[in-house]
Amino acid sequence: MAERPSPLIRWLVIAALLLLIVGVPLIFRNEFIAVSDRVLAAADERPLAAAALIVGALTLDVFLPVPNGVTNTLAGAAFGFAVGTLVIWLGLMGGSLAGYAVGRWAARPLAKRFLSADDLDRAHELAERIGPVALILSRPVPFLCEVTAMAGGIAAMAFGRFALVMALANLGVAMLFAAIGAAAVEQASSELLILGAVGLPLAAWLGWQGVERWRTRA
Repeated sequence: MAERPSPLIRWLVIAALLLLIVGVPLIFRNEFIAVSDRVLAAADERPLAAAALIVGALTLDVFLPVPNGVTNTLAGAAFGFAVGTLVIWLGLMGGSLAGYAVGRWAARPLAKRFLSADDLDRAHELAERIGPVALILSRPVPFLCEVTAMAGGIAAMAFGRFALVMALANLGVAMLFAAIGAAAVEQASSELLILGAVGLPLAAWLGWQGVERWRTRA
């Protein structure tokens, strides 16, 4: 069986990724606002290309550390609430389905080589017991949203069930980010852009950590 990383290494990796995705927009706030202005201008000139770029970036989030909060908020700012919701939803669904595919057809065969049958059975039972709840709650949480999508594939969760849960959960997330992005443009508020890009992902991650601690102590 493969040796698992120590808790210290795992937390250091999580902290580094959080700094990359959440901390960078705060540290480089002025640069972030300038980039946002350029993105909005580009979306006005070539909306289809901008939408395709956003959908592609969110789909590739399962492979690359794409700052979802930034991307989602800018989509809402660039396209407004209705169209922004659709663009974000398509990107989130692309990432969810890609994560499921990786877990089902790439990670699962590797897991069979390195994990025992009992470990795989426990993973399957876990996904069946808390799968839909975990998938829904994890959608706005950085890193965890990709991990749970892959876990659904590894545990061989029924695809129809997975797709339905993800479609509904991603719709809620898309509407929330699109609303914040659209409101930021309407009110010319850089603070709202920062809230969507950084505040929501950070609050979601802290909330998930609180739920996990409560669950383990219960």
